[in-house]
Amino acid sequence: MEVKFIKTNPTQNMTILVESRHGREDYGQVAQRMMSYDHVFAEQVGFIEQAEGQEAWARLQMMSGEFCGNAAMSLAAVMAWKWNLPLGRSLDIPLEVSGADQLLSCRVTADAAPGYTCRLELPPPLSIEPSVLLLRESALTISAALVRYPGICHAILEVAPGEVNLRSIAEQAVQSLAATCDEQAVGIMLYCPDTQEMEPLVYIPAASSLVWERGCGSGAAAVGAWLARQQQRHIHTQIKQPGGTMEVWAQIENRQITRLAIQGQVHISASGTAYI
Repeated sequence: MEVKFIKTNPTQNMTILVESRHGREDYGQVAQRMMSYDHVFAEQVGFIEQAEGQEAWARLQMMSGEFCGNAAMSLAAVMAWKWNLPLGRSLDIPLEVSGADQLLSCRVTADAAPGYTCRLELPPPLSIEPSVLLLRESALTISAALVRYPGICHAILEVAPGEVNLRSIAEQAVQSLAATCDEQAVGIMLYCPDTQEMEPLVYIPAASSLVWERGCGSGAAAVGAWLARQQQRHIHTQIKQPGGTMEVWAQIENRQITRLAIQGQVHISASGTAYI
């Protein structure tokens, strides 16, 4: 099987976007092969489809139907790249994205080629609530904040600067979260308020994919929404991740998130044909 693809770098959350047409029943097989170390290699795969409505320029369908902010920004950057957006110019690109039941807008500004600054407007989370996660190996529990989107939920664990052995704790907790959340994708965001640093762990049960990502757009948005709810004020903050920094805006009215946006850098890394 020949697969036409573009590989992008949104905050080092390496993303493959498949351009060629394939049946959705094949998405899992194609994605798992392309993500592997001995193939194209990336942290996630999305599929570019024709939009269902007339207003969107294209549709992004993730491997398991989950929502992904970085992949959405990557698709917007790819479209600006194909349109040869001039250096310094901006373009608002409407997209349909799996896991979002409304049209999303991404403002793309062309930087030094082939790089783009992308600001994506996200739907507000379905809910933000306290939760308790089970650590399976020890049968202990840990408190978290649970932020839900359609198709994906993120648990935010507050950590202190220099706190150790948290990766093993997160990997235990994500299994518990997947069992109770019943979503296509789940994440554990280790967030340090003192330094504004975040380490994202994302698990896709259907693909048995467990990845410590270099960057997570929906996870950064979840932290911004949680901070706005926790502090009961509008938030504009920077979230530092292993692959770089993302900006987050969250507005709140009457304890409800009314607007949410993330901004990051996307670079076009490669394009070509893969063989499955």
